[in-house]
Amino acid sequence: MNSPAPRSDRFLILLLIATLALSVFWFSERRGETGISSLWSAAWRPAGEKEGKKADPVPVQGPVLDLQDSFARVAAQIKPSVVSITATHIETFQAAPDQYYFGDPFEEFFREFQGLPSRPRSSAPAPSPRQFQRRQQGMGSGVVVDPRGYILTNEHVVRGADELTVTFQSPEEKKFAGKVVGSDPRTDLAVVKIEPKGSLPYASLGDSDKVRVGDWAIAIGSPFGLEQTLTVGVISAVRQSLNIEGVNYSGLLQTDAAINRGNSGGPLVNIRGEVVGINTAIYAPTGVFAGIGFAIPANRVKDILDQLIEKGRVVRGWMGVEILAVNDVLAKQFGLPKAEGVMVNSVQPDSPASKAGLERGDVIVKFNGQATPTPETLRDLVARTAPKKTLPVEVIRDRKAKTLSLTTAETPPDRETPSGDGDKENGAGPEASAAWEGARLTALTPDLAGRLEVPAGTAGVVVAAVEPGGLAERLGLEQGDVILSLNRLRTPTLAAFEKVSKSVSEKEGVLLDILRRGRALFLSYRDGQ
Repeated sequence: MNSPAPRSDRFLILLLIATLALSVFWFSERRGETGISSLWSAAWRPAGEKEGKKADPVPVQGPVLDLQDSFARVAAQIKPSVVSITATHIETFQAAPDQYYFGDPFEEFFREFQGLPSRPRSSAPAPSPRQFQRRQQGMGSGVVVDPRGYILTNEHVVRGADELTVTFQSPEEKKFAGKVVGSDPRTDLAVVKIEPKGSLPYASLGDSDKVRVGDWAIAIGSPFGLEQTLTVGVISAVRQSLNIEGVNYSGLLQTDAAINRGNSGGPLVNIRGEVVGINTAIYAPTGVFAGIGFAIPANRVKDILDQLIEKGRVVRGWMGVEILAVNDVLAKQFGLPKAEGVMVNSVQPDSPASKAGLERGDVIVKFNGQATPTPETLRDLVARTAPKKTLPVEVIRDRKAKTLSLTTAETPPDRETPSGDGDKENGAGPEASAAWEGARLTALTPDLAGRLEVPAGTAGVVVAAVEPGGLAERLGLEQGDVILSLNRLRTPTLAAFEKVSKSVSEKEGVLLDILRRGRALFLSYRDGQ
């Protein structure tokens, strides 16, 4: 049996182990490896806390920092001129007071509860109806465009408002009462005036004609009431024509910079801080931003801003014609060299166009020396022309060029915004009818002519009904339309129409000449167009 080691030997062994451990600790610390101190701190680290390495800042190259600085400078430059606009609508209505046999039922209940006798029925006349007010508020945005206190916004933001409150957030919050001094529903623009003490910082309007698809676009406004919100995107497209809630706009800037409710009327600026558009609408099937927003181009603002401030409205030139784009079908039927230009669909009596000698079927190719390849181009040229100005209009009539002299007039007030076509006329029960490409046609009898208010002597066939999915629907035919010709061949009777229709081909194109509520129109369609 071995005897235990002497106490001195055990002490020496422990001392040797401690010395060895200290040597290892010193050597590992010198090399930067995990040492006993790290193990010790790890052993005493609170539960759930993990050892990690602090993230160092990522090196950023010059151009990226320059771009970031550009956005920050734009924000600092434009924010002082951007405002939120609260539009208050006050609705006043009357309500008759509650009339009970013994007056207020709660008063009678408490009298009975307290042991008091009920009051006798009053013989006094019933009190007059009470007046109540309900205040509803909406919010939009705006931008100062004149240091005297003129603020540009959307017409739909301030439309019908009884009170306007304009709020500045930068450099400090200030509120002003505002009033509309000018509005233009056709462009959805309005000017609000406030009375500041001194001059205001104001934004610079840029040249929207120089905007390119892919350029930076920065939207600033008050989406959902969150003032001074800045979002960044690019110019996605420039829309030649776009219909929004029944109003046709041309040249709208499309952007993916986030625009939501409350952004309306706020500026869309470029990377230099210049206002290139006024945010006006979004395409939002879900009710919130879906990556498609639209802004009115700044050059459109420049055209009318002075008139809105000085006159309160916009005075535009007017011709008095209804027009449509020349497509392949019209070009073929009218013998035009190519599908370009603007066709006169109808001429209003006693209008500048009528006095100049313009006729239905004329194709306008130039207005005052400028080409008119699309209806939007012609509308803009005419609208920008001052009333009572005489200028040349070049047309093609019966395959021959002709120049007319036209003197513009001021656009009548009832034509400043598009109006609906009204109620459709009802068809009548015909004795004779025919079916054609999803339409039921009937002869134009004297009775029908009177009910449809067709001019005396008109010969044609009447559309009694239109079924969905057929060529008639694709052409745009409506119940009550009177078809005068098919592919420029007269159709005075059902028999004549049936004969002409046998040679019609959707692939070659179909052209109808019709009357609709007294208006002469061309309708055209070609398969695949």
